[in-house]
Amino acid sequence: MQKHSHKVAWCSSCDQGWVEICKDIKTKELFVVCDECESRWEHPLDTVKSNIATTIFDEDIEISEPTEEEIVLKGWKKYILNSY
Repeated sequence: MQKHSHKVAWCSSCDQGWVEICKDIKTKELFVVCDECESRWEHPLDTVKSNIATTIFDEDIEISEPTEEEIVLKGWKKYILNSY
């Protein structure tokens, strides 16, 4: 995985990492997570609405990188920040 290829925001919780789109291997659901503090949100916009991460996630969650198609189908492509 290219580091930060699906970044959507700078973490408002820890102010030290990128929030990126990830996928739960079991449920196939997409969510966003900070690569530093591991705060998690259900939707990319949730990271700016509140700096309090949601804690509805299973601690034993297995995370994978979603495909470009999965991100597009979810409607989240527009949230990915361009990297130069």
